[in-house]
Amino acid sequence: MKKWFAYGAIFFSIYLFFIIVTLPAGFIFSFVKVPNKLDINNVTGTVWQANIEQIKYNDLVIEQVLLKTSFWSLLTLDPSFDIQFGDALSKGPEGKLTLSGLLTNISIEQLTLNMSANDIAQQLALPIPLTATGLVELSLESLILAPLGGKNLCQQVKGRISWPKAKVIALDERVTLGKLSAALSCDQGALAVKITPNNDLGLTFTAYLNQGAKLSGNGYLQPGENFPNALKQVLPFIGNADTKGRYRLKL
Repeated sequence: MKKWFAYGAIFFSIYLFFIIVTLPAGFIFSFVKVPNKLDINNVTGTVWQANIEQIKYNDLVIEQVLLKTSFWSLLTLDPSFDIQFGDALSKGPEGKLTLSGLLTNISIEQLTLNMSANDIAQQLALPIPLTATGLVELSLESLILAPLGGKNLCQQVKGRISWPKAKVIALDERVTLGKLSAALSCDQGALAVKITPNNDLGLTFTAYLNQGAKLSGNGYLQPGENFPNALKQVLPFIGNADTKGRYRLKL
């Protein structure tokens, strides 16, 4: 009797498991609580391989998202997803990553992302209107985030951001900025993005991303010998220089 009961329990468990993994992805996502301002549109496929037509957060749009998971990660109730998004024909960022730890600390690994510099520039409160050109590249070896609702967003991070061919168009002037790069770190629970100094702009700036996607930042612009002449006429829009010749920047 016990033997048949054990067989029945195993069969029922396997049957229930396959019922779950063959459920439509759209049905699963209908039970997922997402942050405010985040819209997930047109989910198709199954738990094994789901397709999301579009993810939108404020003015940021990510298109053609493909999620794949493995049998073993589902079996251990700690699903791990290989994610790809965007392509050369779609607007918005393009890249890939591995996502896991959804029930504990969220882990993002091997993230590569290319995004239009102008898409980023349009999200910032800049003193003058400008158009940025080229791609910003993010290379992330690992990032561990606190669960949704946790106090400290950033637990651990290792990665860099670069803008290899940085150019802007401001006041009808096309300005070459050279290569800009930034290092990532965790600072008192915030994800910190610190621009590498010794660039042609004399720019030192650190941006902070806190829980709830709250963005802040501060730094200075200190024109030097390599500061682009075309941008000198922009300086009065930023404010007055301090005694060290620096212009304060703040988000």
